[in-house]
Amino acid sequence: MTHTHIPVEQFEVQKNFTISPSYIDLATDIYRTLKWYYAPDMWHDYKFPQSFTDEFTRHFYFPLQDVYYIIYVAIFLTVAQFILQRIICKPLVNWLELTPENKKKFPESAWKFASATSAWVYCAYLLYYRYDYYEKPHLIWDDWSSGMKIPSDIKLMYLGRCGHAIHSVYAIFFVESKRKDFYAICIHHILTITLLIISYAMRYHKIGLLVLFVHDIGDVWLELTKLLHYMSTRDGGRKRPLFEHAASGGFVIFTLCWFVFRLYLYPLKVLYSTGVVFPQQTYHKGCILYGFFNSLLWILFGLNVYWVCFLLQFLYKLCTGALSGLTDTREYESNENNNKKDHYVRTSSIWVAELRISQF
Repeated sequence: MTHTHIPVEQFEVQKNFTISPSYIDLATDIYRTLKWYYAPDMWHDYKFPQSFTDEFTRHFYFPLQDVYYIIYVAIFLTVAQFILQRIICKPLVNWLELTPENKKKFPESAWKFASATSAWVYCAYLLYYRYDYYEKPHLIWDDWSSGMKIPSDIKLMYLGRCGHAIHSVYAIFFVESKRKDFYAICIHHILTITLLIISYAMRYHKIGLLVLFVHDIGDVWLELTKLLHYMSTRDGGRKRPLFEHAASGGFVIFTLCWFVFRLYLYPLKVLYSTGVVFPQQTYHKGCILYGFFNSLLWILFGLNVYWVCFLLQFLYKLCTGALSGLTDTREYESNENNNKKDHYVRTSSIWVAELRISQF
């Protein structure tokens, strides 16, 4: 959307931002940018929803061929998950002598660990060896233009993640067990797909890589921790101390990753770039869907904060002795061979805290 003309001098004054922002910079600079960008005299020709729809349709570019690729990826991942869980994991859990309960959970975590690790490693490769978006997020918007060509390696990443997001929607309804935060997970997956499609079609793929990078690393350590935890108890209640200690170490790393990547790097590298740098660097090109795109990203940050409450609740109970081991505070209690009291005191079948925001 092109705003009402303002003097070049005024525009240049607004074009300032911090290369290494703090939380204070994030708050003050976004407030200043919003106050400038949404000044009443710059919006008198804007009529919602007509102006929004016109802007959206004019700049939205998502070839039908890419839609077919995404569907193929979703189907492939569904088949791959079936092969991994039924053909590979089924004999593996018997060989590991896991408990009956953990035999059911191990394949799901194994699939999530494999998919999250492969996606994050490839994303890290792009950011560290192919592009400098992580080190210089303030330069992401310098060459942005509507309809610009997306590099093939980034395109591969996006189509793969879109396919995975669609596959995840199928999985939560037909594969995974339901948890207390089922509706929050549904919102998350819908938000994920929307962000992926919007950022791809509007050519916001550079900042999209950063979003994927800071979110996927948590799932890698989460699922690895769960796998180690499942392997720490043999059928019959026998313990494997080495896997128990490894699972505890994995949980510590997972917790650090959550706070560092999702609550520190995400707001300061992503939200600052999209909220402050983006409108200043692309103002003369229209700054497409600034408010809508940033709203989605802030909702994602809100989900990050929402899920960290489960983590803090778990840590509080662990420190106060209410829990005797790792558990998922979102799980519905099992009615199989135990009651409510057993759920909190037993140590032979406890669960790792699974805070599930994986993709975008």
